[in-house]
Amino acid sequence: MNCKKLLTVFLVALAWFWAAYECHTIGIDVFDMLLKRFPGQLWIMAGVLTYLTVIWMPKNLLTRAIMGIFMLIPAELFKFTRPILPEAGFAPVHVIVVVAYILAIIGMYGMFYPWKIEAALSKLAAAFRK
Repeated sequence: MNCKKLLTVFLVALAWFWAAYECHTIGIDVFDMLLKRFPGQLWIMAGVLTYLTVIWMPKNLLTRAIMGIFMLIPAELFKFTRPILPEAGFAPVHVIVVVAYILAIIGMYGMFYPWKIEAALSKLAAAFRK
């Protein structure tokens, strides 16, 4: 297995296990009822979904993995930024929150259209090479 493929599998696993962690800690009753019927169900599901994703979706897999991580960044970030947000006015932490939301939106778009993200990055790289 080459280095790029190994990195891709690692990022896919990171995205699925991070999503499982968020489902485990988010505290929504539907998730608790459906996804926590026996201990470790979420983690087993994340492992199986990682395997199936690598097998069934090899095309654009690295881009999809990165976009999945982009979508998860705000959920974890807000646990740290929410306590330091001011009640009124602007604070530098608002810039971090805005960037996190932009990354989440890019992640959502890139999850559905990874070839467009790859094409845009290729054009951007070509512009910098000139």
